[in-house]
Amino acid sequence: MTVVRQGRPPDGGWGWMVIAGSFITLFVLAVFSLGYSILFSEFLLSHGASSTTIAWIFNLHVFLWNAVGVFTGPLTKEMGFRKVSMVATFLSGISLFFLVFADSVWFLLVFYALGGLFGGMGAKPCYLLLTLYFDRKRGRANALLMSGVCSAQFVGPLLIRYLLAEYSLKGATLILSGIVFNSLVGTALYQPVEWHLKKDDEDDSLKDELAENKELCEADPDAGVTDEMRAREAQRRKRFGESLSRRSSEMSMLSLAVSNIDLSSIPPSSRRVSLSMETTASTAGEDAGGTSSSERGCACGFLTATARVVNTVVADLKILKSMRALIIVMGGVFTISAYLNFLMTAPFAIQHLGYSLSEAAWCMSLAAIANFAARLVTSGLSDQAWFNIRYAYMSGAIIISLTTAVFGFLQDFTHIQIVIAVWGCGVGINISLTILTMPHFMGAEKMPAVFGVHSLFLSFSLITIGPLFGLVRDWSGSYPMSMLVMGSTAGLSVMLWCLMPAAIAYDKRIEEEQEMKEQEEAEKKV
Repeated sequence: MTVVRQGRPPDGGWGWMVIAGSFITLFVLAVFSLGYSILFSEFLLSHGASSTTIAWIFNLHVFLWNAVGVFTGPLTKEMGFRKVSMVATFLSGISLFFLVFADSVWFLLVFYALGGLFGGMGAKPCYLLLTLYFDRKRGRANALLMSGVCSAQFVGPLLIRYLLAEYSLKGATLILSGIVFNSLVGTALYQPVEWHLKKDDEDDSLKDELAENKELCEADPDAGVTDEMRAREAQRRKRFGESLSRRSSEMSMLSLAVSNIDLSSIPPSSRRVSLSMETTASTAGEDAGGTSSSERGCACGFLTATARVVNTVVADLKILKSMRALIIVMGGVFTISAYLNFLMTAPFAIQHLGYSLSEAAWCMSLAAIANFAARLVTSGLSDQAWFNIRYAYMSGAIIISLTTAVFGFLQDFTHIQIVIAVWGCGVGINISLTILTMPHFMGAEKMPAVFGVHSLFLSFSLITIGPLFGLVRDWSGSYPMSMLVMGSTAGLSVMLWCLMPAAIAYDKRIEEEQEMKEQEEAEKKV
């Protein structure tokens, strides 16, 4: 049984070590994921892969990366953040190591997809740990967390280009897979948040209030006792009564079980002999290859834990009844789908114009620098009272939409660099706020559910919407047309977020109606 401690997020302390570990984990995993186009572009072009096939490989990788997000909350609840992340990142490194032996497009597809599956399972807990360890300083912590991905996007293309020039594809893949194993160092820092929670002063303040009014209460039982104190005391008594009732029920069941055993009819010596014979028989059965009770217990525990995980996942899907959650999920799906597919397509489009792979890698690093700066500034400002998270999120989506649509029509390299830098700023503003919109509009207690459903929907969009961008490129033979569709997709997110005020009002009305129904039912019972 897991003991849940009450308290407030530490907002610092070991939380900064957790953010440092998350930075390392996201950095090394993102180098391989975001460097796909630079690392495998020559390999794919030499094997005659079409734009649709190239898009399928990348989107399947990202699909599995995000699909496991819906299981992140339940799995970490059952086994803990550190165990889940360490096992997953280790398996991700193993999967990417096998890419050293890739000799066909299908081999690349399978093992790059497995790297996405285990990489996502190792990376997703980082975002949940952010909300557990931080409250008031969540924006600053988010800036440091997001800088891991931005640093990988900046360093990755240049590092990969150097490794390809020095060690060829096989050598570069081997070194990069070894770098991924360094994520184990980061995940080792994920201590349970219960170890670091600050003590909640609510109970202490209640005791102080009662102590101050002790003398008045002796004279007049109702003197000095506020309605708020009465309500909290009633809740405390109710919880204590439920706990006492459960314990009494357990003790009565135990007493019933013991009363059914007639120990008086068994002499002490006989009981010892009987116990010895049962132990010997059990040992003999285990030696003969039979299933021991401990093994049965482990199997039963595994099935029970699996059932709890599945039930939690199904329950999380009910969050979509909220219009706010629906806008957050679908808005993020449209923006991130366009952003990731542009990130994958841009190096091929730049090379298609006659520029070298090194120049394409520089453009992607330039976008990463702008992305990094925008994330740091936006996440830092998000802690300020005057900061409007909705307007900032929408402005980022607008920049992504416009720059993506325009990029395909550019020919001059200077113009390409300017537009892709502005695109990076838009990505930094929008993506850095994606995680923060969830607790801001839905509350921290609903964050795991919204995050899981968001990851699930995003994963399916990447294997449906993502390959469509590649099909448009193959059918039209034009990168501008494909990028115009990507920009339009990002624009859908802006349209959805324009409806957020109406969604907030709608959800509030539904919640008020639900509360009124509950009150009416309670009155009828009374």
